[in-house]
Amino acid sequence: MNDRQKKILDAAIAVFSRYGLRKATMGDIAEQAGISRQTLYARYSNKEEIISAAMELIAEQVCREVKEGWGPARSIGERLDIFLDAAVVQFFDQVRQMPDASDLLIGNSDGAKGAHMAAEQGKIDLLTCLFEPFGEALAAKGSSPEALAEFFYASAASYKFIARDADHLHSLLATLKQNTLIMLGEG
Repeated sequence: MNDRQKKILDAAIAVFSRYGLRKATMGDIAEQAGISRQTLYARYSNKEEIISAAMELIAEQVCREVKEGWGPARSIGERLDIFLDAAVVQFFDQVRQMPDASDLLIGNSDGAKGAHMAAEQGKIDLLTCLFEPFGEALAAKGSSPEALAEFFYASAASYKFIARDADHLHSLLATLKQNTLIMLGEG
């Protein structure tokens, strides 16, 4: 991705967060990016293409942040905390500050469904890799790294929508983390 594409997508994310997917226009995005509509249309033929690309960028940023954070982390518990912060808590906080951002972050558009599914799978794949060394412990409990990763992510992601407030979210995530550590034989 070149600098111009990144500038356009950053502008699109800002516009979608401010106005929501339905109300945002190509003109709004071009203005935010400081480019002409013609330049925008030369790169993206419609808003759905921009939505998909913006979702991919957000997912890449989350995965990069998680991977970078995992480097110096010493324990599986620390790595889970890093993942939960990047993939769940930051999303929760952003949606509380800018409710219209939720449409973009959950793929609430026809053209974004595929990008959303790929983004979710990328996060599940990260967790699967994290849980791989615990394959035998999980098998002894009737599970697998893939199954636990999918369960962990689906549970954590749903908490973004059911938590009453930040304290409730952190309580739910702490319970999920503790139960996951037990499944891995680390709790």
